Amino acid sequence: MNVLQLIVITCSLAAFPAVSAEQNDPALASTLYNPENDARVVFASELAAAIDSNRYLMVVFGADWCPDCLKLYDNLVSPDVAAYMRDSMNFMTVDVGRKDRNIEFAEELGITVSNGIPVAVFFNPQGKVIGTTNNGELEPSRSFSSAQILRFLRQIVEYHRVTAPKQE
Repeated sequence: MNVLQLIVITCSLAAFPAVSAEQNDPALASTLYNPENDARVVFASELAAAIDSNRYLMVVFGADWCPDCLKLYDNLVSPDVAAYMRDSMNFMTVDVGRKDRNIEFAEELGITVSNGIPVAVFFNPQGKVIGTTNNGELEPSRSFSSAQILRFLRQIVEYHRVTAPKQE
C-alpha cells in the first residue's frame, strides 16, 4: 500500500463514522495499524496536511492485536467524536507491533510505549507538540465512552493540554 492509498483510506474512515473497529473485521484492522506503512513518510504527509488545513494532528501508536487500541479507534470514529474531529483534528495510526516496530520513530516524537498502548502525541495547527499520553492516559481505552474521548479531545483543542479522559 502506498502513501496515497493510506491517506485515502484514513480520510474515508474519518468521513464514515459508522465503521466500527469493534467488529474485528480483519480487513479493517489491517488499515488501522498497518506494519507495511513507512511511518515517517505518512507522518510527514499528515502533519503537512494538518498544518495546511489549520488543524490539530493526533498520532496514535498501537497495534491491531490491542483491544484498547481498537476501542480508542472505535470511539474516534463514533458520530459525535468524528463530527468534532472533522472540524478540528486529523489523526493517524502507527503500528508498534509487540513493541518491536517504529519504536525509534516513536522516541523521535517523544513517545514511550513503556506504560502501555495506545499512546498518542498531539500537534497544534502550527506543527508544534502539545503533549503526549506517555503516562498511560489512553491505555485503559476499553473503559472509555465516546463522550469521554470527546471531552478529552476538546481539552487538547480548546486548552492546549493533554489530560487523562475523565470518568463519567
